[in-house]
Amino acid sequence: MTRCTTQDAVSALQDRFRVGYWKALRDMDTLRLGQWEHSRLTLPQLRVLFQVRRSPGITTGELARCLGITTSTTSGLVSKLADRGLLARGSSEEDRRQIPLELTESGRELAGELRRQTLPFLEAVAEELGDELDHVVEALEKLATASSRVRER
Repeated sequence: MTRCTTQDAVSALQDRFRVGYWKALRDMDTLRLGQWEHSRLTLPQLRVLFQVRRSPGITTGELARCLGITTSTTSGLVSKLADRGLLARGSSEEDRRQIPLELTESGRELAGELRRQTLPFLEAVAEELGDELDHVVEALEKLATASSRVRER
C-alpha cells in the first residue's frame, strides 16, 4: 500500500467512525432527551442532579470541579434545583462553609424515573446485538478510556 492509499484508508475509517458515533448517539439519546424535556430541566441542571446522586454529600466546590464549571455557575444551578425541591443543602459541623448536597425524595424519584424509562431501551438494544454484545462492550470501554485520556490533555 502506498502512503497516499494508507492515508486515504485512515481518513475513510475516521469518517466512518464519526458518522457511526453521531448516528448511535442521536439514536440512543432520543429517548433520554425526550425525558429530560418532559422534566423541564436544563442539561447543566441534570448534570448536577446526576452528579449529586453519584456523590451524596458533595459540596458545591467539589461539584464545580467534577463538572468543569465555575463555582458561581454551580451555585446558581444548585439554587434552582433546591428551589424546585430536587436538591437539599445540608450543614457540616466541621466547616460551616462546606455545605453538603443531597437529593431530596423528589430528586431521587426524578432521577430514578429517568433511569427506569431508559433501562428497558438499553436492555433491548443489548439483546438486539446478541452474540456481538461482548465485542461492542469491549469497543465502548476502549472508546470511553480514549475519550477520557484525550479530555484530560
